[in-house]
Amino acid sequence: MKKSPLIRFYTDNKKDLSGLFVILLISFLAGLLKMASSMLWGRAVDLGTAGEIHGMLVAAGLMAGVILIDCARTAVHYHIIGHVTENMFLNIRSMAFHKITHADVGVLESKFRTGDIATRITTDIDYLSSFAAGSVSDFSRRIFQAAFAIIGCFFLSWQLSLIYCVILPVSLWAIKKVSVPFRAQSKRSLDATGAAMNTASDAISGILTVKAFGLENERTEKFHGSVQRACTEIEKSEKTNMKMTGVKYVATVIQTMALFLLGSVLVTNGTITVGTMIAFITLSSYINDPFSMMDYMISTMKRASATAQRIYEVLDIPDEKAGTVKSIVSDEPCAAEDITFSYTEEKQILNGLSVHIGKNQKVAVIGSSGCGKSTLLSLICRFYLPDSGKLTLFGEDSKDWDADALRQNMAIVTQDAHLFDGSIYENIAYGRPGTTRAECEAALKDVGLWEFVCSFPDDMDHEIGEMGGQLSGGQKQRLCIARAMVRKAPLVLLDEATSALDAQTEKAVQKTLDKLLVGHSAVIVAHRLTTVQNADYIYCLEAGRVLEEGTPRELLDKKGKYYEMCRLQGLVKEAAV
Repeated sequence: MKKSPLIRFYTDNKKDLSGLFVILLISFLAGLLKMASSMLWGRAVDLGTAGEIHGMLVAAGLMAGVILIDCARTAVHYHIIGHVTENMFLNIRSMAFHKITHADVGVLESKFRTGDIATRITTDIDYLSSFAAGSVSDFSRRIFQAAFAIIGCFFLSWQLSLIYCVILPVSLWAIKKVSVPFRAQSKRSLDATGAAMNTASDAISGILTVKAFGLENERTEKFHGSVQRACTEIEKSEKTNMKMTGVKYVATVIQTMALFLLGSVLVTNGTITVGTMIAFITLSSYINDPFSMMDYMISTMKRASATAQRIYEVLDIPDEKAGTVKSIVSDEPCAAEDITFSYTEEKQILNGLSVHIGKNQKVAVIGSSGCGKSTLLSLICRFYLPDSGKLTLFGEDSKDWDADALRQNMAIVTQDAHLFDGSIYENIAYGRPGTTRAECEAALKDVGLWEFVCSFPDDMDHEIGEMGGQLSGGQKQRLCIARAMVRKAPLVLLDEATSALDAQTEKAVQKTLDKLLVGHSAVIVAHRLTTVQNADYIYCLEAGRVLEEGTPRELLDKKGKYYEMCRLQGLVKEAAV
């Protein structure tokens, strides 16, 4: 039988089970103290009505002592809850982030979306933390209080207990009948609010499109309509909530009155004392509490279980397949022999592909979209392993390489120019641990950014903002190239490194790339053929296999696919000179 995600969550945190046991023990103590204080209250009343003032004061003093102990228990309870749950979830957050950074890329890309996985390791973990910290202790406390209250009630008066067993189900039935439309109305209210927020989110994220097409008024009217519908539904929910609150209040009053009236009859008959009746009614409120919350408790546990399952779907992602090779045994960076690969069973991306990248050789890989260029780079980076054939990297089979060790010998520059929120120095130094400021300065000079950096009062320590938002596209790309330079890797991978730039910026960045490639092997993936004119060798791919290959001059002379692509981009004359 498959283990419940919640049970698995607690068993996986065995080191914190002692703390959880203490929390349950304190909840148990809460029930005992509540029963004791109620019984002492009833005792004090009986002694007072009998004229035994000294005994009444003793009982009242004991009750006050029990209440003080309960207050201290509450403080200790929340202190322990905070300590235990923070330890548990600090560990889970670390595990989740470690899993994402070390997970098998194929599983990560095929089964998860960026926003969803971010929600799982933030919002979902926050909810489960809230459940473990608040709900579990609260529910257990209420249950123990009810359990001790039931014992106390039967000890005080079995007659009133039997009567209460009839009154309680009727009260709960009435409250449940009223709460059904409230839940439906509450959902409609949340849906309407969500629709309004979705309209706002669309407008904010697409504000340039909104302005460009003159949709300001249309979006405003739509948002206003959504907000108006949400307000209407919220008003309905409030009205329904007021009705439900009224019914709950009436049900509670009727229940209490019934117990008082019947209790009074038993007092008159001499069956029970006044103090017993008061103690019984006090204890009965602790019984009613968890029963009235049963639906909420069950739904909360179900949601927590579903949340735990979502978190474990992340934690259960397999790690990258391990290898043992950690050092280069050959100067030849890459040799692919008849490799095949597919992301899914339905479509094969690479189909018997063979390519070779020699030492200090600059090899370009070109072709139409979907021909397998970027997939080849992913295989060279060992994000994936070939389905068949042999891929040799620096003299060893790709499957035998330790992924981290292999990637230390590679530097990559992609089209997206991904930068991190931090300083210029930090973003360059990410290229190689231990990079000095002098090395960063040299790299910035090589990419033509040093004067720009010096224009800031804090030069290399200047913060570039989220995703490098304070930089232009060309500046971001040059910064990524500088990061690749300090890595000093024997193999450089360029994946459409200039395709997002305008023609003038592309020429400037291309000069920077030429500096990066000096003395290195390189694989250059490109659509714009201006970036591959100086390549030593070109592979032109089609449908996952090599359609034609050779030097730029050889391929132009063939007048095949490469020639046609150059002609369409207006490069034939330039290439033929």
